[in-house]
Amino acid sequence: MLKSDLPEPWREWLLDRGSLTQRLMRRYPGKFSVQLIRQQWARPTPSERRCLGIGQREFANIREVLLLGDGVPRVFARSVLPHSTLVGPNRCLLRLNTKPLGAYLFSNPAMERGEIEIAPLPVNQLNAHLPSEYEEQVAWGRRSLFFLDHRPLSVCEVFLPSLFE
Repeated sequence: MLKSDLPEPWREWLLDRGSLTQRLMRRYPGKFSVQLIRQQWARPTPSERRCLGIGQREFANIREVLLLGDGVPRVFARSVLPHSTLVGPNRCLLRLNTKPLGAYLFSNPAMERGEIEIAPLPVNQLNAHLPSEYEEQVAWGRRSLFFLDHRPLSVCEVFLPSLFE
């Protein structure tokens, strides 16, 4: 997909390689928060396994959150952290609760960001306990591969239509 094929207003958000956490904090000063939906050890999807280069039987720590601005869900995020990434100081990622993952990633000098994949997604497939008015809408999302000390983790961020209201 060409950059020019991405619809406005999503394009600018999808292509930004900086910290989404910082960007949302600037947009909603004092009114940004993270709502934890779930965090558990589970098997990643086949697509996530391929992205991370892990085996079919491997479990990973999967965390799903809503990023809120003014108390409204603006972004749905899903992070997948393999066992091999959660070593040493990175073990603290198991205890983020309602702290933003981006704050840790973008403050870590050992972090590298890989490629970004972009796709449209029906909001009702997110299973994110969103208000019913989102059910029939389409949102755009991106999946980024990050590396901490050369160890992979994936982060999928879906920009909800409410971000642009």
